[in-house]
Amino acid sequence: MTGVIAGPSVLGAVSSGSIESLAELGVILLLFTIGLEMSAERFGEFRRTALIGGTLQICLTVSVVTILTMVLGLSPGKAVFLGFLISLSSTAVVLKVLQDFHETEAPHGQASLAILIFQDVAAVPMILTVPFLGGVVGDPSSALGTLLTAGAVLPWEPCIGKVLVPRLFDVVAATGSREIFLLTVILVCASVTWLTGEVGLSPALGAFLVGSIVANTEYAHRAQGTILPFQEVFLSFFFVSLGMLLDLRFFLDHIYLIVLAVIGVLMIKVVMNSLVGFVMGYSARVVVLLGLVLAQIGEFSFILSETGLRYGLMDRLTFQAFLSVSLITMAITPFLISLSPRISERIVRADLHPRIKNGRVYRRPSVDLRDHLIIIGMGITGRRLADTCEDHGIPYIGLDVNPEAVRRARDEGLNVYYGDGTHLAVLRHFNVPEAAVMVIAIADYRSTVHAIHEARALNEGMKIIARIRGFENTEMLYTAGADVVVSEKREATRRISDEIFSCYSGVCELEE
Repeated sequence: MTGVIAGPSVLGAVSSGSIESLAELGVILLLFTIGLEMSAERFGEFRRTALIGGTLQICLTVSVVTILTMVLGLSPGKAVFLGFLISLSSTAVVLKVLQDFHETEAPHGQASLAILIFQDVAAVPMILTVPFLGGVVGDPSSALGTLLTAGAVLPWEPCIGKVLVPRLFDVVAATGSREIFLLTVILVCASVTWLTGEVGLSPALGAFLVGSIVANTEYAHRAQGTILPFQEVFLSFFFVSLGMLLDLRFFLDHIYLIVLAVIGVLMIKVVMNSLVGFVMGYSARVVVLLGLVLAQIGEFSFILSETGLRYGLMDRLTFQAFLSVSLITMAITPFLISLSPRISERIVRADLHPRIKNGRVYRRPSVDLRDHLIIIGMGITGRRLADTCEDHGIPYIGLDVNPEAVRRARDEGLNVYYGDGTHLAVLRHFNVPEAAVMVIAIADYRSTVHAIHEARALNEGMKIIARIRGFENTEMLYTAGADVVVSEKREATRRISDEIFSCYSGVCELEE
């Protein structure tokens, strides 16, 4: 809104000639910070979900959009290009909202993160393909020249990332100056961004690549600690600059068509994203959440749109329509994510086929356990509990709705199965009525309450221990049937307070 007001369509505080430069700078800064979080280690955590889910999501969305727009009269090149634009979601917006709602470690949060990482990587070949698509309506030799240039430049990235940048940071780190290190990171970013622009590629693409280069060095954490505090500033600058590009008169004159386009984009993306979640084996609840979380258009789409303008795949009026639709989908993302648990709960209550409601077919434990421990959620806490059970011979079963987490745990020899512990049928499948103890260690608060309620309905005598992250309302958990509620932040605060009070009460002596 600030960008729209400051732009030429309202106050005109910024000249029209400067707006595109400011918008490009905003995209460059934002994509550099996103690149900083795209390390090989982080990609490896969700490799299977990213590769399979990300590929399916992009291919399905591009295919559906291409077919629909060709029916409406677009040429094949423009139709595929529009499919590229709509297929990408916003890493910056989704991560920020998921962090605010403490859902980054929830099953739908992890699946969303995996697909977003793949989308960001896949945007690079998409950008390189745009000149070829433009060659359908323009000059094929220009498209071929850009592809050859990219083929000559991009292979040097591993060399820069593994040799030049680490040695430069070694020299800078030896000075011990935080300011010099920050300036060096900015210098590296500016240099690669400028070089990428000089060879005919997108400068914003160069910013993303240099961010990923720095992320894969041993100085990644220091660079992130120095740059990432400015991420919200860069994100704000990004949206302000895009708001300046918006033609308010065009927006108001075509408001009905824009709203229809927003509804169409949301419907396509929600359906395609949900279909991907179903194919990946997630339960109906996670499938719906995943579809809504990734329903917006992403920041990489703006780079694609600018490239499309240069190659004749999009005119100025179409760009304004795309910009309007994109900004609206981004703006309503926090509301969609906040409403998504209620929407998913209503859908799950419907009379759905068990395969749809529960996800993939569950493997039954080879041993019929009794008086065992049920661990719901195989994150750090769940895995450590499983290790403890293995060491002491305690019978247990671990459940998780993240197929990647289940696969890793089973590779380590843990007795873990795929299953959504919020469903009564799933709990019964894993013999909860005969269990002695249940530990619920999942990140989603609503799911925790629901899992406690369902488990207590099956086994009134079982001890239920719930782990929560922050300072959520514990009364709802006890009302649902929990015997013990452990809050990580509350326990940490209590422990620190005990240490402080012990010093002042004379239990321990302060050192002089």
